[in-house]
Amino acid sequence: MKGLVLYERGKTEIREVDMPACGDRDIIIKVEYAAICGGGVHFYNGTLPCLGEYPIILGHEFAGTIAQMGPDADDYWKLGDRVVSENTASVCGRCPACEKGNFVNCPERETLGCSVDGAFTQYVKIPGDLLAVYPNCLFRLPEEIAMETAPLLEPAANAYMAVVQEGRVMPGENVVVFGAGALGLLSVQMAKIAGAANIILVGMPTDEETRFPCGRKMGATHTIVNGAGVDVAAEIARICGPSGVALCVDAAGVPAVLKQAVDTVRNDGMVVRIGMNDKPYGHGMDVVNIKSISIVGHMGYNTTSWRNVISLAKVGKLELASLISHKLPLSDIKHGFDLLKDQTAIKIVIDPDH
Repeated sequence: MKGLVLYERGKTEIREVDMPACGDRDIIIKVEYAAICGGGVHFYNGTLPCLGEYPIILGHEFAGTIAQMGPDADDYWKLGDRVVSENTASVCGRCPACEKGNFVNCPERETLGCSVDGAFTQYVKIPGDLLAVYPNCLFRLPEEIAMETAPLLEPAANAYMAVVQEGRVMPGENVVVFGAGALGLLSVQMAKIAGAANIILVGMPTDEETRFPCGRKMGATHTIVNGAGVDVAAEIARICGPSGVALCVDAAGVPAVLKQAVDTVRNDGMVVRIGMNDKPYGHGMDVVNIKSISIVGHMGYNTTSWRNVISLAKVGKLELASLISHKLPLSDIKHGFDLLKDQTAIKIVIDPDH
């Protein structure tokens, strides 16, 4: 089969790769569609190294059907089941994070498409050892959810965790989302689902033509360009009034945006940091104490996140299709990465059979 292989830092090519071998307890998924994650762009660019050993097949947002099962695989599953996968490949099962069911935070976690072979190919293995410890790494996909939109359930679960579970938004509160990429846009939609009053999406000038219109469709009540000469904090204060901003979601990650979020959020408010950037913060932290702000480092999701976003999508309350700006064959996947790099795309879905 063919797969997009990261073979050196920042170097990828489509290669012939071996189909995964199915062990006694393993499940093999036929990948129907996979999506390019913004984090995957960092592997493609070389700004992040492979988290395991080269070469690996990239791709960690995917959905498909069960194509093969080992003789001792969990009989909860059947051949042909439509499934969507959380992208964990292995965990220790014994650490404090695993003990609480927060498997994404296991310090020994391996991740499909980041440290071991992932989904930009035709078949992916879900190890039986993982399923024994973490059976909800795999979910049945309801017929009401189209297979081509199902890979977006992974970033949706991320946004659900950030806004609802960590951000604890209550109906009527005001939310600001910095960053208009897929996770920012899904955070906007989660704030709408949670009943936020004003939902302000702050993005770059390059977001005005494509991502801002999508943000308004997702539920943004206001959009602000974070550019030269724009007093973002003053505009947010004008919109939100004395109630202020209960939650700022930093889906951008750069230090300047985190500083804006800290300055913008109300006293006793919360900042959830989704975006990643390893540059120093470079600002004093006294304001965090003075305002009694909580800053939450966000990583991933848990079973509750997944169960609930699947339920929301099934009944039509979570809309995913509008985020898909491009559908490409695997043979054209590098073009997809380039579209995301220059921010002309929102979410790109890949067909691995072409």
